[in-house]
Amino acid sequence: MISAVYPQTILALFSDSSDEAAFAPLMEGFSGVISIKNPAEQKLFVTEITSLCIEPLLVIISSRLYPEARPETVSAVRNIFPQAEILLVTLDSDPVPPLEQLAVDRVRHLLVSPADENREGISSLQEAIIKLLMKSPWKLLDCVKPGTRVHEIRLNSSEEKETLILMLENVITGDSPEMEFLRQRAALLADEMVENALYGAPRDAEGRKLYSKGQFRVMKENEIIHFRFAFDGETLAMEITDGWGTLVPEMVIDYLARNQDHMAGESGDTGGRGLFIIWKFLDHLHVNIRPGMQTVLGGQIKADVSLDCEAPKGFTISTNYL
Repeated sequence: MISAVYPQTILALFSDSSDEAAFAPLMEGFSGVISIKNPAEQKLFVTEITSLCIEPLLVIISSRLYPEARPETVSAVRNIFPQAEILLVTLDSDPVPPLEQLAVDRVRHLLVSPADENREGISSLQEAIIKLLMKSPWKLLDCVKPGTRVHEIRLNSSEEKETLILMLENVITGDSPEMEFLRQRAALLADEMVENALYGAPRDAEGRKLYSKGQFRVMKENEIIHFRFAFDGETLAMEITDGWGTLVPEMVIDYLARNQDHMAGESGDTGGRGLFIIWKFLDHLHVNIRPGMQTVLGGQIKADVSLDCEAPKGFTISTNYL
């Protein structure tokens, strides 16, 4: 049982009773969950929370409450529980929250579906809770069936990108429209992921890019770029690791927010277009950063003939200083 393994205190904040009820099946099995519905304004909220005498390891906030209805929620929670992980959760039937506020508050965001369960019957929210309580980052093998082969390629030069993409396409077998579309999406994603590692990640001490996009590159002796992927016949999981660690959470969310605005018609040089494309083409984006050492960027996609780039997408960004 989940509750026996993860008995830690979890604080959950909802907009009202119907909001709490919508999340209940997705959080089933955890003991020690304390729910607050329609929390009071900031001063009274602080009084209400501190009176509970709890030290939650995780605070879950519904996007029906934050950021639009109660934008001060995250800052208030952080002031009271500075060590707690904070997870914003959006049901896929609800609008995506404005990314700008998430960037300011450095909030993890998870998009969930009421029918979203893995092979063990665990919802994506339950899985995210477990990982946050364990402080365990996303792993590629979490997304595919047990025993699925993982392919790994270390890039030695920029010329190897096309070979890498061909290897990826060859692993996705089948002639159905779903498989053909998956191959197309996989090729585009791999291209953007490799380009980001080759030209976006390498930066000097001032944050300036060291290489121009498209130029021929040979990896330096101590430079590492690993591309890994696994396909179980239904789900394709992909990740790329670079040895620079130059991304920061604020930069990731800022790129996503500015490009989202650009799609809505706002003009300007947005930057981070490749990262935005990766986010939109994956079912869920995962970024794990060890500042100055390593960035792992990846996610998963299921074989499907449809792709709605306007559909809500979630992302998880974690930082590891060890």
